[in-house]
Amino acid sequence: MKIKISGWAAAIVLLVAPISVPANAHHSTASFNYSKNLSLAGTVKDFKWTNPHMYIDVLVANQQGVQEVWSIECGVPNMNVRNGWKKTDINAGDKVSMVFHPMLDTSVKSGTLVSVKLPDGRTLYGPGGDIVPVDPAKAAHP
Repeated sequence: MKIKISGWAAAIVLLVAPISVPANAHHSTASFNYSKNLSLAGTVKDFKWTNPHMYIDVLVANQQGVQEVWSIECGVPNMNVRNGWKKTDINAGDKVSMVFHPMLDTSVKSGTLVSVKLPDGRTLYGPGGDIVPVDPAKAAHP
């Protein structure tokens, strides 16, 4: 009888254990070119403080003077709060300059943030900021 109860107990543990363990899944960052840094300056169109990732959508004039929207991923809110970010730091209409790692697919106007300089002169750092130290003056422009 003891063996049967132990077998049932083991079966229940095996069935319940996966339910009680949090998932550690996350999407890949393989779409970003971490060996390249670009910089841009523009006007914030929208700032999305959302999970799983925050985004800054910035209006930037291209070489023909046409406004294009660049969507820059900024990491997760929880980590950014620990790095000094506040939800009110970035607002639509703000003039910002940023350095970012672009997408490998250069037709997509997007990337992952290294740093963003705010209108008040502060600089906030994103998930790419601790991967490659960047001097904004030496970054290439899109």
